Amino acid sequence: MMALPQNKLWNWLVVVVLALSLLGLLMLTSCEKEEPLWKLPPPGAEETDQVGMGETYETTVFYKFSTKTQIERNLNTWHLQFESATGGWHIRMNGGRAMQIWNTGSTNFAQVIAADDDSNWDWDISDGNDDSTAIGQWFTDNLTRQSKLEVYVIDMGLAASPKYKKMQILGVSDTAYIIKYANLDNTAEQTLLVRKNTGINSTYLDMVTGQTVAYEPAPQDYDIVFTRYRYIFYEETGVTPYLVNGALLNPVNTLGLKSDSTNFEKVDYEMIKDRPLTAAEDIIGYDWKYYDFDLSLYTIVPHLFIVKDAGGNLWKLQFYDFYNDAGTKGYPKFKFQRL
Repeated sequence: MMALPQNKLWNWLVVVVLALSLLGLLMLTSCEKEEPLWKLPPPGAEETDQVGMGETYETTVFYKFSTKTQIERNLNTWHLQFESATGGWHIRMNGGRAMQIWNTGSTNFAQVIAADDDSNWDWDISDGNDDSTAIGQWFTDNLTRQSKLEVYVIDMGLAASPKYKKMQILGVSDTAYIIKYANLDNTAEQTLLVRKNTGINSTYLDMVTGQTVAYEPAPQDYDIVFTRYRYIFYEETGVTPYLVNGALLNPVNTLGLKSDSTNFEKVDYEMIKDRPLTAAEDIIGYDWKYYDFDLSLYTIVPHLFIVKDAGGNLWKLQFYDFYNDAGTKGYPKFKFQRL
């Protein structure tokens, strides 16, 4: 038998090794189980529930769809809301108490002693936009966050005594805010350290007692909140702040939309999976009902809403009543279902 030249022998051996390796790989692949295709889980059961805001809407209810959990708080226990994130600096007011704020532009705390009808009052926008707060950016730049030391006059809202206070924001760190506030006649002045509670979205302050209060639960414990709040109407005659009651989104990783359809049974995942969702906190809002002056009662408008919770679940939501069994307003009834 004629021997193969060395170089041809080497090439032949390489071909054999590669062929055997490929055969082994094909055999190994054929033994593996095919991965099952991911399937969308079936929708959840249709649920109904009711929350109690009370006839004057002074009870705030934080609600979680997956567990039907309700956490109730008293809306009147706080005045200012401080962003709790480590780098947070935004400060909001309790619009549900009809509070309003005027930036005087003055840095002389002692000399600000009045709030008259010519004051340029301002309000927070209900969609949660950080760029649309009454207090706004109270420091010079994002790097140093050195306070402008402008004095804000605060209308404390419904049934408040005293009616007005004034405040200077002195600074903020990763862990706390420092503010100075007093009555307009310079009595009851105090400098206060407001420590951030980083386990929740915001830290809430009662300006009368100077104490923070437990108001908002942890962000994972609710999807929407039923509350009284302020909505700003922009009309030809001017800007009108108005107290309304309705539902707002959890600002952390929760999105929503208002569906084009009002047919609760018809709306499914396929209909809304490609629809853009918004982070506007007031997408559900208040106008799923209206007051019928002829009937002297609230009538439901059958809007249908989609809420995407922090876990990525999509829920459809529709209201069907605003009264409890005793006929008292302020007790929304609604149905919802996981898509």
